[in-house]
Amino acid sequence: MMTHGFRDELRQHVTVNTRFLILAIFAVSMTLFTGNYAYAQQSNMSEQTMLSEDLKNDPMAQNLLKKIEQTKKMIEDLQQKEYEQNQARENLERARDLSLENLNQDLKMWERLWEQHSSRNAFDSFVSNKPEHVQGVFWDQFEFKEQKVKAGRSAMNQVLANGGTMQAAKDAYNTAASTQRIELIEVNAQFNVKHNLADYEEQQLFNSTGQIHFSPYAESKLSEFYSDHKLQPNYILANPDDASISVQRSLTGNDVTQCDEGYVLVSRITSEYKTCVDEVIAETWATNNVPGIIIYNHDVGEISSDVKTNPATNCGEGYQVVYHLSQSEYQCVSDYAAKQMLSDDTAEIHTLIEYIHGKDKQKITADNIYEINQKILKINKDFSAAKKSLESEYQEMLANEEMLIKQDIRQVIIEYKSSPNFTREELSESISELNNAHDAIKEKIIEQRDTALFKLESEQKNKILDAVKGYEQNPDIKIDWNDYVDETPNAKESESKQTIGATTSKVSYEPPNNDFVFDNKVIRIDNVDIVNSFGQKLSNIKSSQILQVVADITNPSDLKQDFVYMLDIKDNKDNPIRPTAWVTGTLTAEQTFNVGLSWIPEESGEFTATISTGNSMESVSHVADIGIVIS
Repeated sequence: MMTHGFRDELRQHVTVNTRFLILAIFAVSMTLFTGNYAYAQQSNMSEQTMLSEDLKNDPMAQNLLKKIEQTKKMIEDLQQKEYEQNQARENLERARDLSLENLNQDLKMWERLWEQHSSRNAFDSFVSNKPEHVQGVFWDQFEFKEQKVKAGRSAMNQVLANGGTMQAAKDAYNTAASTQRIELIEVNAQFNVKHNLADYEEQQLFNSTGQIHFSPYAESKLSEFYSDHKLQPNYILANPDDASISVQRSLTGNDVTQCDEGYVLVSRITSEYKTCVDEVIAETWATNNVPGIIIYNHDVGEISSDVKTNPATNCGEGYQVVYHLSQSEYQCVSDYAAKQMLSDDTAEIHTLIEYIHGKDKQKITADNIYEINQKILKINKDFSAAKKSLESEYQEMLANEEMLIKQDIRQVIIEYKSSPNFTREELSESISELNNAHDAIKEKIIEQRDTALFKLESEQKNKILDAVKGYEQNPDIKIDWNDYVDETPNAKESESKQTIGATTSKVSYEPPNNDFVFDNKVIRIDNVDIVNSFGQKLSNIKSSQILQVVADITNPSDLKQDFVYMLDIKDNKDNPIRPTAWVTGTLTAEQTFNVGLSWIPEESGEFTATISTGNSMESVSHVADIGIVIS
């Protein structure tokens, strides 16, 4: 390329010498015009000769011609120099292109040379030496590392794109790409479940540090897993000679390929040692997705150990994991859908760390629920025993009364036979009086029994209330208050009343037409009934006694749908007795749920319980009426 100095120099020489050239031409012209005009009529040769002679004798012209020659020589030199520079420049470009081509070839050769030493190929070489059944776990670990690196680079580039410093970009990379120990523990557990090396439910008993979360709840779950250890694959496959288990002892080993009828060939993933196991046992393993085994050549289904979607799930390019708030579950959705859901506040993004800490919190919640339910189970057990004892005591009192009345009647008959003055009419009258007297006593005993049972039920209810109270505001614990919805002061006052001479009640209703359609969705209603707080059907209902209006609600479709169960109580004049009560919920596909709402009748009379249901409050419709007569 021509430099500025060279261009200035060339411009200066061209300008000066051009001036000399103009002067030379002007001088020649003046000489021609000062000569005799007749010379112009001569031949060209003569004219040139005369002109040359004149120029040779003119010092000024000679000087100008000399300058012209010098200028022409200088211009030629400059043009030659520029040509040489252009040639040098072209040679340099060609050399650069050749060097670049050689460099690229060297780089490709270098890449081919070191391709086997890349992180993926080096890891592949490492994994290929591992047992086949664990290679999938190692590759999932590698992909998890790649996700972390990708997240780190993305965070770093985002900082740089926003004008951040290099240090800030490095910090962003380290934060996004770093992996905590609890993350490794969690993903390793998931990878082992995914590749049929561990049981999902068992892994849920471990906390974030990889330790068993020991608690009464965890112990109960472990007891469920290993209640019959002799049906566990590890035991059967390791103890084929145990006479108490059903295996073909003659068909065991590495070379077994077929079993007799009724048996299935199985082995552990970690061993090629095969055993013929009872078909029923193998089917049970397949149904329960028991991990760690392979079932060969049999139509009992494959063992599948799917891990629920969570923040560690690799959804693939263009997808990501979000937590769907209304469905309370993690889902893989497209990046566009995720952006829309986050904008609509229908989803959240959770980190793996948040997910792991949430699981630890769920274990504590599960412990609380288990403890509460254990208390309730003990309360119910104690109630059942006390109720059985109480009923037995009053049954014995009624039996004694029956024996006494028989004795009294027998004594009257003896007196009738021994006394001639004792008429038959008097005998009948005496027996009737005895029956009436004993009936009154039996009614009193039954009344006392019912009062005692009512008191026992009230005590049980209060104990259960004490067990669950304090957890009402806990969002992680759901308490079914169906048995205890009427907790007003008046209701408690009614509970404390012990009505003497409880009257018999009559319950009647027309069975509903089972299936109802709401918004093109079907809900089935069955088994509408009146029961007490413990689900027992009522034959006698007292005023102030708690009763439940219950029904079975079924979702017969294969899609999840919401439901509303509503109850109205009216007297025989169609006047509402209490405010409308309702309960809402969600039914999964083909799920049946027993739902009930309570009512405490405070006086005798005829009442109607009206049941309505639907998919929402707007779609609720009447489905059944129950007539209740308390006389």
